[in-house]
Amino acid sequence: MLIDGDRLIEKQLSIKTVTEVVFPDGRKTVLTPVHYTPVPDNTQVSLDGSWQVKRWPFNQPQSALVSPETNDNRWETVTQPGKVFYADPEAHSKPIPNWNRVTQTHIDDQDGAILRRRIFCPEEWSGKRIYLRFDAIYPAGEVYVNGEKVGAHWSGLTPVEFDITEKVTPGQDVLVGLRLWRKHKFHKMDMVRHAVEFCGLAQSAYLFATEQVQLADYHLRSLLSEDLSSGEISGQVTIRTYGGPTQAKLELILIAPNGKRVGQTDCRVSLAGGSQKSLPLSLKVEQPILWNDEQPHLYTAQLKLTAKSQPEQHFTFRTGFRRLDLSPDGPRLNGRFIKFRGVNHLTYHPEGGMYTPPEWLRKNLSLMKKANVNAIRTHFLGPSCLADLCDELGIYLLQELPIDWGTDYIHDPEWVGPALMRIQGGILRDRHHISVMVWSVGNENLPLNAAVADDGWNHLRIYHRFCKQLDPDRPTMFPPPGPANKIKAIFEVRVGDIADTHYNFSLVKEMHRTGRIANPRSWEGDMEEITREQAIAKGWSGVWFSSEYGIFNMMPDLLNAPYLSVIDEQPPDPLSGKNSLQVFVERLEREWGFMREEPTCLGGAYFPWLCSASGRNPWGWVRWAEDADWGVVTADLLPKPYFWALRVAFSPVKFPAKVFWKEKADWIEFPLTNHYNSWNLNQCILRCQQSAGNRWMGISREFRDFRIEAEPGQTVTVRIPLWEPAAVKALKESGLALCRCSLIDPTGFRPITADILILSSEKAACQESEMPIGPDAKI
Repeated sequence: MLIDGDRLIEKQLSIKTVTEVVFPDGRKTVLTPVHYTPVPDNTQVSLDGSWQVKRWPFNQPQSALVSPETNDNRWETVTQPGKVFYADPEAHSKPIPNWNRVTQTHIDDQDGAILRRRIFCPEEWSGKRIYLRFDAIYPAGEVYVNGEKVGAHWSGLTPVEFDITEKVTPGQDVLVGLRLWRKHKFHKMDMVRHAVEFCGLAQSAYLFATEQVQLADYHLRSLLSEDLSSGEISGQVTIRTYGGPTQAKLELILIAPNGKRVGQTDCRVSLAGGSQKSLPLSLKVEQPILWNDEQPHLYTAQLKLTAKSQPEQHFTFRTGFRRLDLSPDGPRLNGRFIKFRGVNHLTYHPEGGMYTPPEWLRKNLSLMKKANVNAIRTHFLGPSCLADLCDELGIYLLQELPIDWGTDYIHDPEWVGPALMRIQGGILRDRHHISVMVWSVGNENLPLNAAVADDGWNHLRIYHRFCKQLDPDRPTMFPPPGPANKIKAIFEVRVGDIADTHYNFSLVKEMHRTGRIANPRSWEGDMEEITREQAIAKGWSGVWFSSEYGIFNMMPDLLNAPYLSVIDEQPPDPLSGKNSLQVFVERLEREWGFMREEPTCLGGAYFPWLCSASGRNPWGWVRWAEDADWGVVTADLLPKPYFWALRVAFSPVKFPAKVFWKEKADWIEFPLTNHYNSWNLNQCILRCQQSAGNRWMGISREFRDFRIEAEPGQTVTVRIPLWEPAAVKALKESGLALCRCSLIDPTGFRPITADILILSSEKAACQESEMPIGPDAKI
């Protein structure tokens, strides 16, 4: 019997306490309420810093270890957020009994620690509502305040908060205790296989306070008209009072990117004692300045709540205006061509583990921008500051909601409650971020066998509907498994708005060629056919994305190791001794080149940008999360050779490797496609240098600048004059010259420098139809 997803969603959104649900066939799940109370500006008291820790096995009862009466002065001190536990990089010199990176069977069920920190509760918080929030306890924890348990959180990546008003006294210290668990029944949903046995606070923790009349919730969507001429901040706000009857007013003020106020509105409410009401709120904006990766213009929304006999409360968030349209003709952003040049982001820091400090993360994302990356698919639910940085820097974010590798549980109703909690927690936290483009629901979830397939697919469709209820405007996608066992490929068009594929493009090409494909319903390989028209009728937009491709073991020292390319549709000969970089370049051009040119493809996310690992020194012995150094940068953010290949492939323009010169012509010409979203190429500078084809080839000083007229998505023919006498002379005598092209965008950034070899017609006749370019080329 399939569970009723709509009733379960309704219950998840209405419950106040942890609730067990029993289905008609006797199966059960547990629903956990999710709260994400808006935090008034400047009211946080941080818990980051030194915590006292007692590791399991304990020599006292847990109740004693969290008690204020217990002296923890001689306990070990650790800095949080950060590592309390982590994999030992030296551990695998011998086999570890029952070792499993997914199930963690080698770790005792009771293993973990007690963490404690005392913090002063401000005296001015007297009479207010006081909350304790953890942004991420990885993988799980039970929370105590002054020795009393206030709750537990069995999710390692989503935030949790507790109303502790009745547990603390303003003007006195508060003892916050945490029983960390290194594993629990549902931990594999949070991608422990990439966490390298991390255990600790993966993000910040803090206290905050609100007045008795509070802004309990808001969802204010930034909408943009089809013709892009008008925007609107529109949605719903919820105001609650914990006191007696009252009246309140909520004002919304919108500040443009230039600092000018562009609009203001308000709503008023009368509340009975101890009640709450939800109200509509909207504000129109004419001719809004648009947001995209090239020009990430941000507005500032200010909310002000006033009520009798209490101070004003101010709330601030950043937003923007952009419009993503998906249709069978392809994706459009703000009415124009768009291609996501993405990478997978694994939450990892060489010292902090799952905790990635904001300043380090900013440096990391800035390096991505230098590599022409404009999109991130998170392969954990990213930390809360990630979306802030993507908003600011202009990076499209495909945020993963944590339901990982559900082969043996995606069909089980017991796991549906934990999945709904994770989906709700992630969406409530990040749905106001303009950079969040897509909810990427889980990762590689396919039912185990045909007997349970109906349950599994029912649950995935429940998760899609839940996302839409929480955030109606954003599309979803459901990343499928890659090739394994009986499965050659999956092109996931059956659930979600955007189709997805991992590591194999054969079904994508078959869908385009024949208009139909056969996908497996389970790991047993039981196939079901679906046509393009059927998939679109069931909700597919006609647009697709590849959230993982190109996987390559990028150990920089291994220069001639073609076998480092894995899950490759065209696996290289491991005995060829071919240059590793050349193998990567060829595969990247084959896979990304297909996505770059395919009009219904939104783009892809190369797997990954940086690899998680444990080690005392990134330049010493390191234990990789999946036994391979996947990333294009090192843990200390040094670009590997593959970084530069990725940068070239992701350039918003692609120059040809060679052109043929027509004798007596004083110019060369070649096609050029503009892959920017908002910039016409005439806003950029094409800077050219020329040199003769001699031993000093490639060394030149003088340059000339050109402006090219090409709208986003447009391909034009570019004609460049041959002005360098030595180059013309070389073409006539040896048939070889060079034109170096550098593109400089309107901000002054240079996304690409490319050399075009100029061949005379006689030289061209001596060449093969395709001239090899690269470290292994023989010319």
